[in-house]
Amino acid sequence: MFRVSRRVLSFLALNLVVLALTIACSPKTGQLSSPTSPATGIEQTFTVAIGEDVGVLNPHTYDAHSFVALAMIYEPLVRYADDGGIQPVLAESWQASDDNLTWTFKLRQGVAFQDGTPFNAEAAKWNLQQWVNVADHDWLPVSTQIAAIETPDSNTLVLRMKEPYYATLQELTLVRPVRFLSPKAMDGQGKFTQPVGTGPWKVADYTPDQKLVLTPSETYWGEQPTLSQVVLDVIPDPQTRVAALISQEVDLIGGKYLGGIPVESISTLQNNPDVEVLTADGTTTYLIQMNYRRSPFDDVRVRRALNYAIDRDAISRQVFNNLANPAQGFFTPNIPYVTYPDANLYTYNPDQARALLQEAGWVAGDNGALIKDGAPLQLTIMIDTELFPQAKSMTEVVQAELKQVGIELQIRQVNSGGRADALESGDFDMTIGVTYGAPYDPHSSLKDLFSSTGEGSDHGGFYADAELDRMIDQVLKTTDDGDRKTQYTKIWQYLDEKAVAIPVLFSQRVYALNKGVQGFDLAGTEYELDLQGVTKTES
Repeated sequence: MFRVSRRVLSFLALNLVVLALTIACSPKTGQLSSPTSPATGIEQTFTVAIGEDVGVLNPHTYDAHSFVALAMIYEPLVRYADDGGIQPVLAESWQASDDNLTWTFKLRQGVAFQDGTPFNAEAAKWNLQQWVNVADHDWLPVSTQIAAIETPDSNTLVLRMKEPYYATLQELTLVRPVRFLSPKAMDGQGKFTQPVGTGPWKVADYTPDQKLVLTPSETYWGEQPTLSQVVLDVIPDPQTRVAALISQEVDLIGGKYLGGIPVESISTLQNNPDVEVLTADGTTTYLIQMNYRRSPFDDVRVRRALNYAIDRDAISRQVFNNLANPAQGFFTPNIPYVTYPDANLYTYNPDQARALLQEAGWVAGDNGALIKDGAPLQLTIMIDTELFPQAKSMTEVVQAELKQVGIELQIRQVNSGGRADALESGDFDMTIGVTYGAPYDPHSSLKDLFSSTGEGSDHGGFYADAELDRMIDQVLKTTDDGDRKTQYTKIWQYLDEKAVAIPVLFSQRVYALNKGVQGFDLAGTEYELDLQGVTKTES
């Protein structure tokens, strides 16, 4: 049976059609009164269009479909900032021992869950015990690296590690399973009963498959939101979401984990005087995976040739309307420790592609198609448009570009199950994949997709060899930041040298909102939505 890790599901969920789950944890539904903001005393409702039902809002499981809803209700010890730094949240400060084997957190005092339960070291420990060294969460390295959890006093939390793991703080920023739930939100049998966190928003109303209504939490320790309520309105169809924004039925659309905006609708929104389109550099990379375990991809010259044969600028322009940046390497430049030792190494150069293919033994026949040992160079790329809506358009451009160097590329469209089966069995030539993005990278994608021991290794990992395994394991154990940067640079050079995949595009974050909205800022990651200072101008 094919096994997809929960981490992989999280990232592929941006366009997956997820089966409906039975929701058993919602508060009582009913007609809401019109609330006012505790910060301003004004009634202001902010409506966000989302692509699917929010699911079961338990931060310790994987039954929620909405990272954004979880992040509005629940908080982490630390948060990932848009510059890749780490900011305090429920932990006011922290310190690592010189050997990185002990992490000590000083917890914020005076914090309570939305049911009045104090947030303290014991509550933090109870939450950590829900996922640390628990089998369902062993995809998360920090879960398996924590040896002991200690609470020397009510506002001190100590994590003892089995070995150094530099990404500990970064993984403590995740939305799930890392955030903090009130211990009283579980019944006597340990079953989740209701979503209760320490965050600025609490659940006021929930109608499955229709909407989730959030209102400010009166117990919140920080600055109160200026809005009186936020409605997450389920609108599955992308074009209907666009129409709802234009008609001002909703205030915000877009974002990878809310409900994306169709590329073809961007210009319409940009030309609408009542709409503001916000774009920013994303943190994920679209890559073409080559099955390095089979011919001809087991020849590094062929892998390099394919990198030279693809015009990334053309794909950005023709398919994404320049709302994605041509990739220079495997990770976006806003990911920590990412550098480009030779940023122009694989710029579009069909002549160089032809030369490498000829060196590998592929010669042009009478019609220009490449032949070796009497067989033509015919490849197939597997796409799943449920997963990647632009996959067909992207691969059609690639198909035309490869034909220019003598390669025949066939496009094989499959559903998600078919793609999963093919990856597991190794029955594919090429396919489109994506890195995980912030706050998971670069360490998570490296370990999962480019390691023989990672989550991706059992279902068609991008590439792996003993030397790369050694380099990745070594960098994860570094305790010195300068040494870590040096080691990562060597890894980027190695990935380039081996041409382990074809980086195509760096993603962009795209949101659209009504121009009457003020104070909206993009959060550090697309898993979160920062609405703390948002207000609306009355029309």
